[in-house]
Amino acid sequence: MVAFLSCAKATNYTVGGFEGWKIPSSAGAYSDWASQHTFEVGDVLGDVRFRLEQNDVADVTKEDYDACNTDSPFTVLSTSPANYSLDTAGDYYILCTTAGHCSQGQKLAITVTEPPSGPTSSLPGSPPPPSPTTGATTSPPSVGSSLDIARLVLLVSILMGLLC
Repeated sequence: MVAFLSCAKATNYTVGGFEGWKIPSSAGAYSDWASQHTFEVGDVLGDVRFRLEQNDVADVTKEDYDACNTDSPFTVLSTSPANYSLDTAGDYYILCTTAGHCSQGQKLAITVTEPPSGPTSSLPGSPPPPSPTTGATTSPPSVGSSLDIARLVLLVSILMGLLC
């Protein structure tokens, strides 16, 4: 159960890792960084290291991203710390609007996906769910069946931990 709950947590990413949001040392630095992560709805870009001294964070269209056009961003975050929430699935195009920064590689394109939902089928080898009965009485579970349930819960927790 604990492993399942930990899967549902959003991730707060520091764009660019330790270096943060600045003109990168190489043109592909942010795409290299992004390729190491899987972004999901609910995640957040930025934290206290999202450096905005002479930078800002703007989301733009793909065309504006490709052309480093900063004339009509959807939103601009210019106060540190900046946190940019990834609220919907799809492609995001983010750049710095400070003159020359985008053309020097300070831009990021990512794809955000829906988080995976919980398990939808039973585990292999697990018994099928009980069928509903009307008017039937059942005896209390035996000690053996309680241990089987505990083992099943442990197995599911371990599997969820491995999947996350």
